[in-house]
Amino acid sequence: MAPAPATPEPQAAGVAVPAADSAGGMPVVDLATLLAESDATEREPSVLPFGVLWSPDVPQEGSAFGVRVLRPAGGRQPESVEGTFVDLPVRFARLQGAWLGIAAVPIGTMGKQELSLRFLFSDGTAREQRLWITVDGRQWSSSNLRVAPRYSSPPPEVLERIQRERRQIRSVLDTATSDWLLDAPFQPPRPLDVTSEFGQERLFNGELQSRHTGLDLRGQEGEPAFAAGRGMVALAGDFYYSGKGVFIDHGLGVYTGYFHLSKIVVEEGQPVEPGQLVGEVGSTGRVTGPHLHWSLWVAGKSLDAGSLLRIGFP
Repeated sequence: MAPAPATPEPQAAGVAVPAADSAGGMPVVDLATLLAESDATEREPSVLPFGVLWSPDVPQEGSAFGVRVLRPAGGRQPESVEGTFVDLPVRFARLQGAWLGIAAVPIGTMGKQELSLRFLFSDGTAREQRLWITVDGRQWSSSNLRVAPRYSSPPPEVLERIQRERRQIRSVLDTATSDWLLDAPFQPPRPLDVTSEFGQERLFNGELQSRHTGLDLRGQEGEPAFAAGRGMVALAGDFYYSGKGVFIDHGLGVYTGYFHLSKIVVEEGQPVEPGQLVGEVGSTGRVTGPHLHWSLWVAGKSLDAGSLLRIGFP
């Protein structure tokens, strides 16, 4: 079993009152207004506005945040909920009498952004509801790392391998399973001792080549790396840049990754529980020393895995 590392308290959730226009005068489709303008026959049975909560209250660029849609006490109940945020899908699953979704905030997204929700009913009809969420920007640091020349300037004979692995990984991350597999809040895969933040601009051997797409956690060769939440192993292998790595599908297009491992102890298609051992810390791939590189993707976008710990899951 995994140790019980300290996990940050989930941040306060935002709450939307559908009839309010939080965009400072920008038009918002409001279900109550639409119903008032329709005739009596169209209002039977009624469709009530839905309560919406999100957590944390003010998400940051490059992060994930949770969205909960509460079922109304009366009126018609939708069969499913769909959403979009900054033109990316927000997929929902029923959970404890509500709908839970995880939204992506790509790097470069700041200010007031629209969350659009669509409610689908059993008779084939649909209703929409929109609200505005404020996103904070972040300051990104940079680092200059020394690695073996084959990782800063890959030789021609490995270029095909790199492209093949990228296609393989992208095929996995673009697949969104319909069920939400998590049954508890996320937990860090190792004690939360961060050695390198998500989003750093990375110079390898003096050349700007990438942005750091993970959260590096301190670890020595052979120390355990645990699953951050319940899910299914979607991909496991030895990759040119990432070294030995594991991708876990948590459902709804949410994936976590564990890289630079010295050993993998799970197999593709295997279900995993939170805190289950998935591998051992190592220094495989493009690294300067042993550590665990922990990654997150939502709707195909690379995000700060640490933001999962700030979502207030029910």
